[in-house]
Amino acid sequence: MNSDNVAGKESIKELYNEAKQRIRLILSMFGRYEPEKINPLPDDKSFAAISNLINSIMSSAQFESENQYRNAIVEISNWMNCAFNKEFLIKNEALYPNPLYVVRKGAEILHSFLHRDLRRKQFSSEEDEIYRNYITMISSLPDPRNKKLDQEDVDGMIDNLLKSS
Repeated sequence: MNSDNVAGKESIKELYNEAKQRIRLILSMFGRYEPEKINPLPDDKSFAAISNLINSIMSSAQFESENQYRNAIVEISNWMNCAFNKEFLIKNEALYPNPLYVVRKGAEILHSFLHRDLRRKQFSSEEDEIYRNYITMISSLPDPRNKKLDQEDVDGMIDNLLKSS
């Protein structure tokens, strides 16, 4: 039983090490972004690569038992995944903080949370403050996870359904 537990921790550690490498790639592809400026979108090839890397990071936490770190990793990577689409980024580029800056900041936080000793299950006071500040930052932007349809979109969908039936 104990050897299964160790193997599980080693597997999680390997997944997190891979995720840390992916985050390093994301951060290097982003470069430096400013919260108060309209930051340029990455080119199409880099955009697709970053999107794929974010998706792969989301799945890395699924094998860890529930704890503060796992929950934060899932929440941050989910927000990053939803926010990192051109429509959302362009539509909200003039907002403060700039959404690309917030995605990059999320990657930095994920990197630090994935770097921890896996025996730690609760945030330090400093990590708690970092996490809360990030949640405050993302809550100041429109929520990309709850994309609501405009009435015109709904009307168009109804018209299309009526035409097809």
